[in-house]
Amino acid sequence: MEESILMWNRLEASPRNETQLDNALRFEIRDALWMLTRQWQFGELDGEDAGTAAFTRITGQASPVKGVGSPGMPFQPFDLNQGPLELPIEREEFIPSVADRLEMGRHWERILRKRAGVQTEELIQQFRSRLPFQVPIPLTGTGDRAYLFQHAQKFSDETSIGLTGALAGGRAADGYALLLALRAGKPASGFLDQANPVVDAAGQEFMQWFERVFGQKISQKTSWHPQHLEYQPSLLFSGVNGEPQTLSKEEYDGDGVEWHGFTAKPLQESQRVPAWSGETPVLSAETVIPAGVRFRGMPAKRLWEMEDGQVDFGSIRPASTELSKMLFAEFGLVYGNDWFVAPIRFPSGSICRITGMVVTDIFGKETRLAEIPPEKNWSFFQTQGEDKKQWLFLSNTAPFVEESKPVEKVSFVRDEMANMVWGVEEIIASPYGGGREGETLAKQTGLWIRSLETPLSPAGPGKLLSEGWAYKAGTLMAENRIPFIPMSVEPAQLELAGRRKVMLQRAATPRVSNDFQPVRIRPRTRLLGWTGKPENEKPAPLLIFEEEIPRTGVALSMVWKRVRWFDGQTLHWLARKKEVGKGEIDANFRFDLLQKREATPAAT
Repeated sequence: MEESILMWNRLEASPRNETQLDNALRFEIRDALWMLTRQWQFGELDGEDAGTAAFTRITGQASPVKGVGSPGMPFQPFDLNQGPLELPIEREEFIPSVADRLEMGRHWERILRKRAGVQTEELIQQFRSRLPFQVPIPLTGTGDRAYLFQHAQKFSDETSIGLTGALAGGRAADGYALLLALRAGKPASGFLDQANPVVDAAGQEFMQWFERVFGQKISQKTSWHPQHLEYQPSLLFSGVNGEPQTLSKEEYDGDGVEWHGFTAKPLQESQRVPAWSGETPVLSAETVIPAGVRFRGMPAKRLWEMEDGQVDFGSIRPASTELSKMLFAEFGLVYGNDWFVAPIRFPSGSICRITGMVVTDIFGKETRLAEIPPEKNWSFFQTQGEDKKQWLFLSNTAPFVEESKPVEKVSFVRDEMANMVWGVEEIIASPYGGGREGETLAKQTGLWIRSLETPLSPAGPGKLLSEGWAYKAGTLMAENRIPFIPMSVEPAQLELAGRRKVMLQRAATPRVSNDFQPVRIRPRTRLLGWTGKPENEKPAPLLIFEEEIPRTGVALSMVWKRVRWFDGQTLHWLARKKEVGKGEIDANFRFDLLQKREATPAAT
């Protein structure tokens, strides 16, 4: 059978031919009948059995924050009128510098001049003689080279020595010493020969001035967690039935309190609740006219209305796996005009929730909207409390907070070659206020130590100081570098460490010289544990969880913050701030070194 070749030809329209769709895509406007036909074609003439929302009645509950605390710290009462939430969360104890102590003493003398009358100068002289400046290092024994070597950080600081020497000898009253005595319960007239009620009243005024200017309180605690290098605040409020509930936040770096990040946690035994009144949340109700939600680039309501060209949803090019982009484009193009917004007012600094909503349309039909449980659908701007209710935290954070330049700054950097972490003191507090470069102070200390050492005897021409090699136990580091070494968790630290087996512990490098006994180098910043004690006293241990220091490092700084509150008062407080570090370093820290001695040049 002979094979035959069969061929078919088929003619059909192709919608992919762009030239055939030019006229349709132009959307040209013709006569009125043509426009009505196009509206009918797009379904704009079809009616729906629905009515437009006319007004909405919303009911809700609000519970103000009653206390601020942290894990392991009792709650402190909180009042919105006293300041923003950052104030009790971030506020650090203020250790005044020498200049601040001098200013406190001068202000105390101004208060006495205003109150004491004719006996002012006599009282001031008594306070100056009985409240002399207590310098950290006594100025006696300056001829002892070993004493100078032991306190090299203080004696190498010419700025601090000059200011301390000018104030020594009862030339001014130490206002900080007076404040500590008043806080301990001693009356101000206790420094005088006899009791004086006028001076005692002036002492109370002095304490109020210090609290107002420096943002300090007598019973002051902070929510800073030193092992995590972050704040961990907890907020106390009343539940639906008046029971105490808490919202806690981890990893707060001092960048402003926001609603997100807070989760409900049960009360801990160590968190003592202040006097609890058991007040139920405040009820509120609003009847408002809902308004349609508008956003840039949303489709116009009418067919022939010109749309905003600033946002082009058609330019979104999602991949086949980018479901979020496709959902976003679909919401903006299809369901963008199906949403309404109805406001309700709640007080700032409170935990609030919507309890009910009734929508009345233009036909008078009421529709009650029920709360969508998060386990059945997604939720946003909500936090589930211990009572299984959905709450929203309205923080009363200050939008405009002024920050000073860092008073202290420490960079935690990893040194993988030495298998440790260095706490580099980049900025150290100045006795005049503000901060100074830690590297400059470390160089001054090094020069001071070399000036105390006995110079080596000169050698002969072309000879070596000692034949052969010189042994060194290790390299000497700058005194502004404090080491943190990994240590095994001890049995007494199991509760703190949890499941961790290793933690970073602050150590000390020695100050070494051929003429003196080695001395441990102590930190000079509060961020590393300095508390104002003398240099030769051992500070409290400082432990840091190893995972808190990543390869990028961590930068901690101490800054002053200032805000103008809604009642007009100005608030100040000292706070910590956490930022991303500068990465890893190789500090060239080595042990057991052999170095070739250099020849001394010939004498001329």
